[in-house]
Amino acid sequence: MLDTTSDLISRLLTDTVAGLDIPLPLRRAATREYQRVGNWLAAYADGDTGWIVHPQGSFLLNTVVLPIDSDEYDVDTVCRREITKESTTQATLKHEVGGVLARYVTAHHDLDNGPLGRTERNRCWTLHYEAALRFHLDVLPGIPNPETPPDGILITDRKLREWQRSNPLAYAAWFKLQAEREFVAKRMRLAEAAHTAPQAIPDWEVKTTLHRVVQVLKVHRNEHFADDLDSRPPSILLTTLAAHAYRGEQNLYDAVLQAVELMPDYVQNGATGLLVPNPVEPRENFADRWRHDPDLADQFFGWLDKLGEDLRDAESRRGLDRVAARLSESFGEQPIEKAIDQLGDLYRRTRETGALGFTATSGLLSTSAAIPVRSHDFYGDVSEP
Repeated sequence: MLDTTSDLISRLLTDTVAGLDIPLPLRRAATREYQRVGNWLAAYADGDTGWIVHPQGSFLLNTVVLPIDSDEYDVDTVCRREITKESTTQATLKHEVGGVLARYVTAHHDLDNGPLGRTERNRCWTLHYEAALRFHLDVLPGIPNPETPPDGILITDRKLREWQRSNPLAYAAWFKLQAEREFVAKRMRLAEAAHTAPQAIPDWEVKTTLHRVVQVLKVHRNEHFADDLDSRPPSILLTTLAAHAYRGEQNLYDAVLQAVELMPDYVQNGATGLLVPNPVEPRENFADRWRHDPDLADQFFGWLDKLGEDLRDAESRRGLDRVAARLSESFGEQPIEKAIDQLGDLYRRTRETGALGFTATSGLLSTSAAIPVRSHDFYGDVSEP
């Protein structure tokens, strides 16, 4: 039952970010590809053993959204070589991983959905594929960090002299714990519906409110910084602060507003500037760019304020068309329109049972009001014909 405007906004935001999430066929294709890369490296990389490829970032965390500046999804992976820091250098490791990836491209480019080429970036190598696949694979070279076993890694960076520390697998476990109760409950419900054991439900099938909060933050950020992509706060920073701020809210509107209010509380003042430490590798500062460019911090806090203002302004509107129009300004016209179409389809399927609609006291759309096929023709107040 959508009794209030905040319920309506929650539903629209949920459908908006779901529409920008990586589709199941693409997730499966991307999973097969990084597994194929890992298997090939393990078997053919100069006869070496200990080449391990695993996902990281939003693909591992289950918080993917389609970038605003591309029609391709980013699939982030780590290529971990089981060698010691003393036996290599950043440049050598980067070169070796790039070399075996070049051979991988040569060996597989004629296969269906095989890679077309590779590109070197600051920290990683990117494997490119046919446009129809709609994803590219970022491969980050790394080696074990003996100070943070078993999953800590040291990674390369062309701009930095020192090895950088990270631990994407431990971070993913930490993120999952921030909404553990909801995660377990939703996984149980999915298992019951599928008549299977909870362990048979993969993590990526379970979407908690926290997952959706992070996706909402990323979509609004992408729209807000559409004309200044270099100033966008990184996704890992948003994800970390949102996870700290999450208090178990089930209503997405409430959860996002709570995040907006509390996220600044988890930005620390350090001796060298503002800090957002990696919760599983505290020496990694996700706000490191702010030390060199304080204006980025100002823009971050300004963006958070704007997100709160946008949501509260949308909540003050009456009428589905007015609420949707306000959300379109903040989250993009096309994603919101698709979300409204989905809501209309659901309403048409359930209106006979009265399972979906708005109470008259909400001042929105009553259960007796028909929702037209075209999303932009939605009626608003119950007083309207």
